[in-house]
This record gives sequence, C-alpha cells and structure tokens, in this order.
Amino acid sequence: MLFRRRDDLVRLSALTSDIAARLQRLELGHLQLRARLESDRQVRLLAANLAGAAQAAPVIGAAIERFARSMRAPFPRGRAGGLARARHAWRYLDGTFMLESEKFEAYREEHERYAAGGRARARTAERTADGRFLLSSVRTNV
Repeated sequence: MLFRRRDDLVRLSALTSDIAARLQRLELGHLQLRARLESDRQVRLLAANLAGAAQAAPVIGAAIERFARSMRAPFPRGRAGGLARARHAWRYLDGTFMLESEKFEAYREEHERYAAGGRARARTAERTADGRFLLSSVRTNV
C-alpha cells in the first residue's frame, strides 16, 4: 500500500474535500462573474440603442415638422396650384366657383336643416322625470 499510516489517509481526504470545496466556490464565482458580464453587456446594448434613438429623434421630428408645414402651406401660385385649388373648390351647378362666404353659408344652412329636424323630434319626444329622452324600446303605447 502506498500510504502506511492512517494520518496520511485522513490528511489526503481532508485535502481532497478542501479542493472540492474550493472548486465549487470557484465555479460559483465564475457563474456570478458571467452573469455580471452579461448584465453589463445588456446595459451597454441598452445604452447603444438609446444613443441611436436619441440621434434618430431630431431627424424624425424635423421630417414631421416639414410634413406639417407642407400641409398648412397654401397651394403654390401658377397653373399647378390653380389646378390643385380647383380640385378642392366648391362649384355652382353651372361650373363656376363658389365664394368662400357662400360656401360657409351653405354649410350653415345644411347644419340648420339637420338641427331643425332634431329640434322638432325633441319637442314631441317622450322624456323621463329627470328630462332624459326615453329609448324607443322603453316607450309604451298609452
């Protein structure tokens, strides 16, 4: 036998268990270090994405502002602008253009026509005690 004394076996067993415990601690430390490095990598990726978004935001904002400005801008002068304005203009039955004031008056008259019908229906409608209108499914024939 290689070891003759019992003390040598006990010492060898203690050494191997100590080595196994150190190895387990090293493995645990390695796992923690890998998790920390992975979280650092995630933080770096997040920071890079935020930096990219911060650089893209002014470009997108400027594009939206240019779009809004072009939507508010009047049609250009000349043939193309006149044709574009004519497409959206109101015309009389004979094909001539309607003035803005007359177009506004036509809108108002149409609104009044619908409102008069609603007011007439409301005048004869049945109401609850608190003044709300009765639904047609709730009304009773008396």
